[in-house]
Amino acid sequence: MLNRIDQVSRSRLRRRASPVILNAANSLLIPLLSPIVSLAVVRLAGAGLWGDLVGVLIVVQLVAHVVAWGNKEYLLRQFSFSPAHAAHAWQSSLATRLLLCVAPFGVAVVLALSGFASNRLAPAIVWTLGLVVYQSFDVIVLYKRSFVFSAAVELASLGLMLAAILQWEAHIDLDSLIALFGVVTWLKAMAMAIRFRRPFLAGAFRRPLLSGRFDRRYFAQAFPFFALGLTGLLQSRIDLYAASYFLPRSELAQYQVFMTFMLLLQSVSNFVLAPFVKNIYRAQVRSILGLSPRLLALGVLVVLPGLLVVWAILKVHYGFDLPSGTFVLGGIAALPIFFYLPMIYALYKVGAQSEVVKINLIGIGVNFALSAALLPRVGLTGAVGAAAAAQCGMAAAYSLRSRSLRAGYGIAVPDVS
Repeated sequence: MLNRIDQVSRSRLRRRASPVILNAANSLLIPLLSPIVSLAVVRLAGAGLWGDLVGVLIVVQLVAHVVAWGNKEYLLRQFSFSPAHAAHAWQSSLATRLLLCVAPFGVAVVLALSGFASNRLAPAIVWTLGLVVYQSFDVIVLYKRSFVFSAAVELASLGLMLAAILQWEAHIDLDSLIALFGVVTWLKAMAMAIRFRRPFLAGAFRRPLLSGRFDRRYFAQAFPFFALGLTGLLQSRIDLYAASYFLPRSELAQYQVFMTFMLLLQSVSNFVLAPFVKNIYRAQVRSILGLSPRLLALGVLVVLPGLLVVWAILKVHYGFDLPSGTFVLGGIAALPIFFYLPMIYALYKVGAQSEVVKINLIGIGVNFALSAALLPRVGLTGAVGAAAAAQCGMAAAYSLRSRSLRAGYGIAVPDVS
């Protein structure tokens, strides 16, 4: 009888753990695949060309993020409240948000102001709109737990891009790369549309796009999610935006590749806690805060060997010979999130999301000010130092904020399991 109960318990554990593991693997896929594309371009055409593409990429991704307007987190909540109306909510969100692109021609304006050459403006807009549509399916993938399909789409797109880059070889240039990224992004969006055509696209094309779908309340209702997402994005990339202005394209390529790996090391902290989020929110605040020292200790065990692996990859495969100080500062930039991530969850638990936005704004300000001051004098290492200082400043701010949480909420319990 006990064996039977044991088997049932293990079976339930596997069923619950499987979506968590698949979601983590799918979320890690894009950060893992991005260096492969950059490596192919750097090896075939040099770091300068990849740096040129990064200058376009960061603008396209920023515009797409603004147009996303927190839809993933907002719609997840809406789907939970009203599963029967999930399709309508998704269509309404997409149609409403597309006005940011179509009505004021926002994409064209932003890209033009970013200094895009006129002949690259149209392909960049096509790429941006494709990214907007493709990212709109993220919430459906998560809601339907279609992680295997999503991973397959990403792997297929990687294969297609590598095949095209290898085929072009010496003839590859910036225009062809922008066109390639745009076409592949739209192909991924089409694959998602075909996969989810019945549950979420049923009736989408039987009437005008905005008929019965435009929701003027959407932007206000989804704004808290948008603010969290945008400040988080800017906090993690403001140094890259500054680097794209100050650094030569070859150094920008090195910086973007290096920081991509640092962000990958940072993301380990989230994947460690993600499976236990439900338990974390049920725990007392002081218990959640007690996770910080343990997660920081784990971060040390992850970041130190991780830096050695990154050094080997950059040295052997990319041919990037970065100073040792850059790696030390990179490690300092990657480590603090392991300390303050539980504090963020504690603030979420007590409904203090605005505090997270404020601290993100502090990080953005520190990062940008130091990047602007150090980049012209120190170059690439200065940008890494600015990112490290911003992360340490945010850790200090969260630590100060957590003192009042620790004093004001409950009694600590031994563990969260």
